Amino acid sequence: MKIAAGIVLYNPEYMTRFTECLDGILAQAEKVYLFDNSPEAVTVQLPARVVYMTKHKNMGIAYALNRIMESAKRDGYLWVITMDQDSIIPQGLISEYIDVINKNKNIGIVCPQVIDSRRIYMETKKEPKYEYIDFCITSASCTSVEAWEKAGRFDEWLFVDLVDNDFCKRLRVSGYKIIRLNNLILNQEFGKIIPKNERSQRFWIGVSRFLHNQNFAKFSYRKFVSPMRVYYTCRNVIYVNKKLANYGPIAYRDNYNCRSYAGFVISFIIPSILRAKEKRAVIKAAINGTRDGKRKKVHRWKANKG
Repeated sequence: MKIAAGIVLYNPEYMTRFTECLDGILAQAEKVYLFDNSPEAVTVQLPARVVYMTKHKNMGIAYALNRIMESAKRDGYLWVITMDQDSIIPQGLISEYIDVINKNKNIGIVCPQVIDSRRIYMETKKEPKYEYIDFCITSASCTSVEAWEKAGRFDEWLFVDLVDNDFCKRLRVSGYKIIRLNNLILNQEFGKIIPKNERSQRFWIGVSRFLHNQNFAKFSYRKFVSPMRVYYTCRNVIYVNKKLANYGPIAYRDNYNCRSYAGFVISFIIPSILRAKEKRAVIKAAINGTRDGKRKKVHRWKANKG
């Protein structure tokens, strides 16, 4: 089985972390495709097994992922592990993926368990060894090239947020399964956060467990709120729910621990405004994103199961 890897790069702050990421995947993958969304090209010398691509501007995560998948397909690869620039994969990841793919049918994505160790309320799951799930992030996930094409590729209009939610939903309704290996743990950092003192962390985690709502646990840390990300999240959550309306709500449960757009407002928009230093910019971003999401003309997507 031929498995390649792809890394999406964007203005890496810590080149040593990126180098560790690259060395880690090169130790396991035959070939690595690197798409650089940074305006300036990387200056580090890359090994011959790395194919470097760039447009010298930020084209968005979905655009970069599609170019990686296209390149891998041209070179004859059937599966591609997609990664962020700071993802450090566990040893033996690819061999475990191959074993699971060979033993299971209709697999579209194989992924590890993902934990942000800074968020102490996140708990690893030890059993079962693997399970079928509805959604996974693209980082360290191994995607079938055939499934990627059949599901309609990554949606480049989304640009950054909810790209993986949209793709996972389309992949599943196209007849493919997502399987997670709980014995493989990827430590992935989600956003810029600063944990609060231990007492505050215990209090808010206790509240979240008592109320069975993980949103309260998020008050255990301080978060940097980017107006740009608020814009895309508010825009895209409306767009993907219009696009995939035939298949039920998307993103609310997986990302915001809610069931509807009203819950999204309560669990994402309002906390983003309250936490933001640039409150006016975040309010403006939320309004503009909501407006653009509603204005976007969308054709309801239908699965190709043929």
